[in-house]
Amino acid sequence: MESSTHPQNPNTMASMYSSSLEALQLRFENLHLFDNSSLSLNASSTGVFPDPQRNHGLAFSRVGSFRSCLDYFTGESMNLGSSMFDDVNSNVSPGFQPIFSLDSEYSYGYSNRVIDMAKTEEGSKDLQKLLSNSTNNNMIFSWVFDFIVELMIDQSGRYLFQKLIESADETQLQMILEKLLVPHNYIYYASLLKYGSCSIKKLITVLEKSPLITCVIKALSDKFEKLMMDPIGHYVIFECLDVLDSQTNDPLNIQAMKHCLELVRHEQGSVSMSGFVTRIKGPRRDQLLKLISRNSAFLAQDPTGNYVVQCVIRLQNPAMNDQIFRNLEGYYVKLSTTKTGSYVVEHCLLSSGLDRVINELLRSDRLVSVAKDRYGNYVVQTALKESKKREISLHGSLVVKLEQHLKCLQHGYGRNVVSVLRSLQ
Repeated sequence: MESSTHPQNPNTMASMYSSSLEALQLRFENLHLFDNSSLSLNASSTGVFPDPQRNHGLAFSRVGSFRSCLDYFTGESMNLGSSMFDDVNSNVSPGFQPIFSLDSEYSYGYSNRVIDMAKTEEGSKDLQKLLSNSTNNNMIFSWVFDFIVELMIDQSGRYLFQKLIESADETQLQMILEKLLVPHNYIYYASLLKYGSCSIKKLITVLEKSPLITCVIKALSDKFEKLMMDPIGHYVIFECLDVLDSQTNDPLNIQAMKHCLELVRHEQGSVSMSGFVTRIKGPRRDQLLKLISRNSAFLAQDPTGNYVVQCVIRLQNPAMNDQIFRNLEGYYVKLSTTKTGSYVVEHCLLSSGLDRVINELLRSDRLVSVAKDRYGNYVVQTALKESKKREISLHGSLVVKLEQHLKCLQHGYGRNVVSVLRSLQ
């Protein structure tokens, strides 16, 4: 059915309309190609994830390619940049005929088509090719803005999102941030997803020197504990520590201190905090290390907390290690016979705490029991090997005391200690 409003002949359209985007915008009022001034910061902020099965009364008789859709509007190939469509899919039936109405929903419906294309591997690559000049950037930005969350958490769509924010100006970045933060904290939710976390990490890198980064840090710090307990989310926190300066990260550092003792007693939280203490910079670093050091006697006995104590010892900070070794005095023998504690004691032996541990073992009447224990025998083996290299007098005293009970050590786990004694002679 022919219509003066909806001409079906491409040549007729070519004679009626210019191929430029500006002419299209003037002719079709409802085809909004937003620039920074035409889209308000709170435009179309629905606050819910768009329905992936969206259909707003708009349909296409064939999928077709992005180029075919643009050509339909202009009657000729639009020159959006040199070699822009060299590799675009051209496997389109000659009978391709978009079915649509240029009503108030048209722009939204066209955005649906672009988003569907962006969520395919080839379609995402084709759209990324368009991001070569400001006109194309603004055009694609206007098409995907309402579905930016859906885009950033998609396996293929995330690449277009990452490319888009690289080319976006400050106002567009501000619009994206408001979309991600109002009324829901989509930065947090996206950080928990495999592909969403990649998009958020890219956003952090792009905003590194921008004042807008404070909005991202605020969103992450509000959900710090949950992110650190998540196997994916904690990597977003790490990205902040790796990329941003200590002043920008201060809200995260404060939250780390606030939730430290809860996190280190959580299986994933302990792993995350170990990574956090190795990355944190600035004045908060010593404050956090002191907090862990002061609680080392308690944490060393915890099934997960002990890993953070080991991590701090490996940092080889003399002041912090000295505090840990002093706090553990009187507990070395007991810790040596537990699975978690024995690892901490071995770390003490491998660092500057060697003399404290061996002296406590020598003073104890439980040395033989420790040597025969399933975990303690590893502590005694390490004590013998390290003292041989670094504290020969302590090594001699330890050997003499153990040799008095060689017969008793010939059975069970004690045989491992006897084997080390013989190898070091």
